[in-house]
Amino acid sequence: MKTLIAALVLVLPMVAFADANDGFGRLTPQEVSAKLKQKNVYVIDNNNPEDFKEAHVPGAKWLHPNEYKPSDLPSDKTATLIFYCANEH
Repeated sequence: MKTLIAALVLVLPMVAFADANDGFGRLTPQEVSAKLKQKNVYVIDNNNPEDFKEAHVPGAKWLHPNEYKPSDLPSDKTATLIFYCANEH
């Protein structure tokens, strides 16, 4: 019982933190469009390569979501990076 209580004490703050950030990083298409008019904004497509070839945000770069290197990203660490995928799962 003590172990269960200790686990809850450790996990509950993380759950509350996750709920507080539920909308973090989510942009509407209109917000992305507005950001693309700014300098130093990059869009990264993480869909499968076939979907990227068929259609993607203009100017987006395709990167595999788990297999890219730091050199694949802009060297400017202050750049705004927008990642997206269809997330059909």
